Amino acid sequence: MDLSIEQSCPSCGAPIELHEADRLITCPFCDVGNYLVSSGVSRYVLPDKAPESVAREDIIYAPYLRFKGAIFSCQGKTVEDRVVDTTHQGGGIPCLPVSLGLRPQAMKILPVAGALTGRFFQQTEKTVTLFTRATSQASLFSANESTEPLYHRAFIGETISCIYLPLYLQEGTLYDAVLNRPLGKRGEAIADLMLQAMPGDPAWAPRFLATICPHCAETLSGEPDSLVLSCPNCESLWAENEGAFQPVSWQILTTKRAGGDHLYLPFWKIRPAVAGLSLASFGDFLRLTNQPMVVTRKHDALDFCFWVPAFKIRPNSFLQLAKSMTISQMRITTGSTDMADMMYPVTLPSSEAVQSLKTLLADMVMDKRHFLPRLPSLTLQSRQTDLVYLPFTYSGHDLVQEHTTVSVASSVLQFGRKL
Repeated sequence: MDLSIEQSCPSCGAPIELHEADRLITCPFCDVGNYLVSSGVSRYVLPDKAPESVAREDIIYAPYLRFKGAIFSCQGKTVEDRVVDTTHQGGGIPCLPVSLGLRPQAMKILPVAGALTGRFFQQTEKTVTLFTRATSQASLFSANESTEPLYHRAFIGETISCIYLPLYLQEGTLYDAVLNRPLGKRGEAIADLMLQAMPGDPAWAPRFLATICPHCAETLSGEPDSLVLSCPNCESLWAENEGAFQPVSWQILTTKRAGGDHLYLPFWKIRPAVAGLSLASFGDFLRLTNQPMVVTRKHDALDFCFWVPAFKIRPNSFLQLAKSMTISQMRITTGSTDMADMMYPVTLPSSEAVQSLKTLLADMVMDKRHFLPRLPSLTLQSRQTDLVYLPFTYSGHDLVQEHTTVSVASSVLQFGRKL
C-alpha cells in the first residue's frame, strides 16, 4: 500500500497531499511546480495526539525502517520474485512494538522538517539489515528449499524510508503519542535512551528544485510520480541527479497507424559492458540464451542491447516484458526526438534498470541449471543508456506494440503506479 503524505508547498506554505512515489509537486493554491530531490532515506513522522500537558519539545521520536519493493532471487535452477512491504523497529528500544503495522498506510504522515520540535532516538539498525529482513520475509513464500544455493539477488524499484513513532513520558510511564496508550514503565534502560535522544538533523528536511528547463527556461512538465520531466518548448527531457537537472538521451518511435488509441511506453535501451562472457552482438545473446531462432549474419552485425521497462510493474510482468522486447529488438527501428501526446511517465530510474540486467539475463537463458552458477563471477554494467518511447495500441484489455507485437495488460500498468 502507498503512503499518504501531508506536505507544505515549498513556495507558499499551503498544505498539499501527495503519495510516497510523487516527485513533481504542483500546488493547487499558487500553481507553482517543485520537484522533490532524491536524498537517500526519506523521513516521515506519524501525527500524534499527545495531551496539551506534554510540551512539544518533550516529544521523543522512535525510528522504524520501511522497505517496499520487488526482490528477485536466482536460486537453485529458478528465478523467483516477490513484492515485499515491511516495517521494523530501527532503534532497538525496549517496550516498543516490533512493527508499526498498518498505521503508516492508514494515516496521513508528515515529512520530518526543520520546524518539528522534540528529540529523536538514534537509528542503530543499518539499512542493510532491513534488506536482510525483507529477504527473509520473501523467502517464507519461496518454492525453493533453503538448501538450494543462492547465486544472485537484486532489489528493483525499492523504496527505503524511516517513519518515526512519537512518544512521551508521563509519571514514569512511556506512552505511544499516536494512541495515547502506555507502553511500559520507564526503567533504567529507557532512562538512558532518553538521555541519548538528540535534536533532528536539518539535512533530513526535504529539498526541492524549481521546475525550470535548464536549456530554455520554460516550465518542465510531467506526472506527479515522473522521474523524467519534459520541456514542451525545446523538446528535451531532464532527470534530477545530485540536486540538479541533467539531460536525458532519448528518442521516440512514432506510430504509423492512423487513428486508434495509442500510449507511448518508455524503455531503457542499455548497451551492456559485460565481464565474464561474450555478449557483444545480438547473435552472441541468441547463442548464449539458446533462443529458438536461427542465428544469421544480421544477428551478429547488430550490437546487443537490453530493453528494460522504464516503469514499475509486477515483478513477473517486468521480467516477461523485458524478455519479449529484448528478443524482438531487431524489429525496432530508429526513432526521432519529436514529442508526442500520451507519453507514459518514467517511474523506474536507469540505475535500477542496470541493476536488473543480471537477473534478466538469468531469466532469459534456457539452461538455467548450468548458467545460474556462473552469475557470481559475471559483471554487467552500462556502456550506454538511452530512453526510448515505443507506441502501444489499445486492443481490448491489452496494449500491443506495433513493431514487435509484444503485448502488456493495461491492468498491469495500473497496478504498477501503486508499487
